[in-house]
Amino acid sequence: MDVSVEKRTALHEIACDELLIPVWKGEELAHAYPELDQLFGGALSDLQGGKEITGEAKGVAVIHTLGKLQAKKLVFVGMGEREKLTFVQARNAMARAAKSVSGKGSRKRVAIDLPQVETLSLERLAQAAAEAFLLASYHYEGYREKPKREEPVLEQVSFLVGSEEEAEAVRTGVKLGQAFAAGTNLARTLVNEPGNYMTPRALKDAVVEVAERYGMSYEVLEKAKLVELGMGGVLSVAQGSAEEPYVVAVKYQGKETWDEVIGLIGKGVTFDTGGISIKPVAGMEDMKSDMGGSAAMIGALEALGQLKPKANVLVVVGCVENMPSGTAYKPGDVITTMSGKTVEIITTDAEGRLVLADCITYARQQGVTSLVDCATLTGGIVVALGHFCSGAMTNNQSLVNEVLAAAEQAGERLWQLPTFEEYRELNKSRFADLKNSGGRYGHGIIGGVFLQEFAGDTPWVHLDIAGTAYSSSATDYHPGGGTGVMTRTIAQFVLNRSQE
Repeated sequence: MDVSVEKRTALHEIACDELLIPVWKGEELAHAYPELDQLFGGALSDLQGGKEITGEAKGVAVIHTLGKLQAKKLVFVGMGEREKLTFVQARNAMARAAKSVSGKGSRKRVAIDLPQVETLSLERLAQAAAEAFLLASYHYEGYREKPKREEPVLEQVSFLVGSEEEAEAVRTGVKLGQAFAAGTNLARTLVNEPGNYMTPRALKDAVVEVAERYGMSYEVLEKAKLVELGMGGVLSVAQGSAEEPYVVAVKYQGKETWDEVIGLIGKGVTFDTGGISIKPVAGMEDMKSDMGGSAAMIGALEALGQLKPKANVLVVVGCVENMPSGTAYKPGDVITTMSGKTVEIITTDAEGRLVLADCITYARQQGVTSLVDCATLTGGIVVALGHFCSGAMTNNQSLVNEVLAAAEQAGERLWQLPTFEEYRELNKSRFADLKNSGGRYGHGIIGGVFLQEFAGDTPWVHLDIAGTAYSSSATDYHPGGGTGVMTRTIAQFVLNRSQE
């Protein structure tokens, strides 16, 4: 899909397949777009009066122009109240419009009359619209013998602006929206891939592909190197599988000197059976999404590669598969992590924190000055926050404030949970330094504070996306399946750091 910015001419002269017109609650089309209403002999006002065209936030109406103007169709998009428009509301409205114009048929050119509002800058509004069209048009075909649908039909989306100054702001917003959507859609595809295709090797290759495409340096740690480094967390989880484990480290250097390095850590369990502590059969097929944290980091890397912020980032992804077998690790085992800390295994289904523990330790040894990890870590976070909001935990309030602010900018829901000392006590073991499960109650937090032991005094934020990385239902801007959640938040966080 090509996205462009064009100078607005008379709307009836704009040649396109579908022209999108924003409609605001309480505003009359006859006043906002008198030239269009006149061309239709007042019929648009009549349709608005009959509520067939509405400014309500969920309204989308498609009108055939019947040759009255160059556009073949008008798409009236309900935006809600002009004075209350937010980034999320704008993105949702534009996503609904995108869905209405991206059905079957010949390839289409769409033009958007981009409004000016007091609550959002043109840059932010353009970003919301660009994201909306690119996210809403995402489709994962899978492995059908015959495609379920035709190729995407949106060929071009043009934003109409009144001046070159406006055009520059819109171009900036569109660039951000394109990069964030590209990263999110990459993360979605990685999550949607079946476990027999998205193996630890394939996930490793996906990280490397992004790094090579943007000229980033990287290192792939194979099993022999993991043994040498003493990565007992990664190796223990992987030992029940026939698939070899990998840890991949990618350096994005946006500054002249390699300092003030942001560590981004992703859990990459490409399929999680639970191991010996095997999960129930119902819903286990969705455990292909247990690498959603790594997908978010890879997606963020894609966005950073496009935007090239002035920041230094080290992305570390642990790629493993958790399977039950005669060689699998067992409840009651005691393992030694890369940090030297020992862990008693209470359940082999609390495997992600073991992988992350080693990846966090490795990143700290490489000299990162702050850490953000992202993982589908616990069912407890789903109980606490449901499927609409991810959870954040930290040892540094200043850092988590930055991440929460980035989530707000990106339009992603994120909520901070406590990390009181009492929770850390629950991870203590009788036989080792720690145990990998501290009990049922509050275990979303308990999983987070387990990771805190390995972050040490490095400022650290943990993002638990177990409830948000994969969705069985569709929204305005995603079709269900992998959501790519936190990709945009993480990329925005790095962008904000680059402005310091």
